[in-house]
Amino acid sequence: MRITVACQVRFPHGLRKLRLGGNKLQWNNNGSIFPQSKLTHLSLSSCGLEGKIPDWLKNQTDLSFLDLSLNRLEGSFPKWLADLKMGNIILSDNRLSGSLPPSLFQSLRLFVLALSRNNFSGHIPNTVGETSLMILKLSENNFSGSVPKSIANIYRLLWLDLSKNKLSGEFPRFSQDSLLALLDISSNEFSGDVPASFGLNTVSLIMSRNNFSGEFAEEFTKLSFLKHLDLHDNKISGMFPSFISRLPQSLEVLSLRNNSLKGSITEDISTLTSLKVVDLSENSLDGTLPSNLGNLTGMVQLPLQEQATRSNLKSLKLLNLSHNDISGSIPQSFGGLEKLEILDVSYNNLSGKIPQTLFRLSELDVLDLSNNKLSGRIPGSSQLDRLNDPNIYANNSKICGTQIQVSRSPTRTEQQPKEEDEDEKEATVGELSDVI
Repeated sequence: MRITVACQVRFPHGLRKLRLGGNKLQWNNNGSIFPQSKLTHLSLSSCGLEGKIPDWLKNQTDLSFLDLSLNRLEGSFPKWLADLKMGNIILSDNRLSGSLPPSLFQSLRLFVLALSRNNFSGHIPNTVGETSLMILKLSENNFSGSVPKSIANIYRLLWLDLSKNKLSGEFPRFSQDSLLALLDISSNEFSGDVPASFGLNTVSLIMSRNNFSGEFAEEFTKLSFLKHLDLHDNKISGMFPSFISRLPQSLEVLSLRNNSLKGSITEDISTLTSLKVVDLSENSLDGTLPSNLGNLTGMVQLPLQEQATRSNLKSLKLLNLSHNDISGSIPQSFGGLEKLEILDVSYNNLSGKIPQTLFRLSELDVLDLSNNKLSGRIPGSSQLDRLNDPNIYANNSKICGTQIQVSRSPTRTEQQPKEEDEDEKEATVGELSDVI
């Protein structure tokens, strides 16, 4: 519950830490009364504060932690604030504007700088590499120009978020000794080859919605702890990587949507058993779907002494292969992706019947098989019957089923009971073979 109190606050002389976040406050920048205490921590997040950052903070020379986020503060970043040499400055979600003073980054005491979701503009100062920053968040502003190469010299940098700005040029290369774990530079105007030179401890790389070009870099195979790789909406070209199986076994998210990759999806993608999200849609991929793609559920390569042990991870939750030129049939093995929530193979050249095994996908919420060349009856099951939107199967002229309320006119051979029994037998054999 938010409490609004009308009073004048007088700070005790010995007060060191003040946290009033979430309360309705109002300060008077024109007042003559200033706190006499020497604060080390001040948190006034989400207090409804307006106007400029108050001048009385100039006197707080011992301040090491300042959080004024989620308010309505306006004006520029004061130079005097940069000169206070604080350890943590959190001003996200305000209305601050202007450029950042270079002196802000000329302090070895600055560890956390969070300025996301403001209206800051101009270039990132060249002095950025002179800090000991561990967390730098400048997302959702109007920063432009190139990112100084010196940013890769911040040895202790763990988290860098520059997303949703107007930054351009090539992104700096980090050394293998870098401690960088989390990087988000999405929704900018970066160009050049896809950045792949990062520290060995990198966990998440989000570089989508830029103008990166060239081929998918083999250097990604060196990032042993990588879990999240998002490169969608770039200009990556070349063949689908032949070294896909050498990507880190820790990889959980792989998004290459809306690029210009060619060739077929290789069988060994199934060795990446930790994958939960695979989005290869809107490329120029062709060939057939790997029959063992269902193995993403999980045969894990174990040491020789344990190689008889099997582990079914069943982890894949999203598989999007839409808007390509993939042909052949939908593999029966897709029925083994038991955790799958989204399956989209629309806008391809898939043919044949919809696999009976899809009834096993009990957690499936989104299914799109539209705009292919599928035929036959849609399998009946409580799960597929629940997904009864006709658009799921649109523009497959030879399919029928209760889900789309279309009955196919039987041909002369289909009117024969023997043939009908043969179809059922064929489906049963298919299901049994999958179980085996």
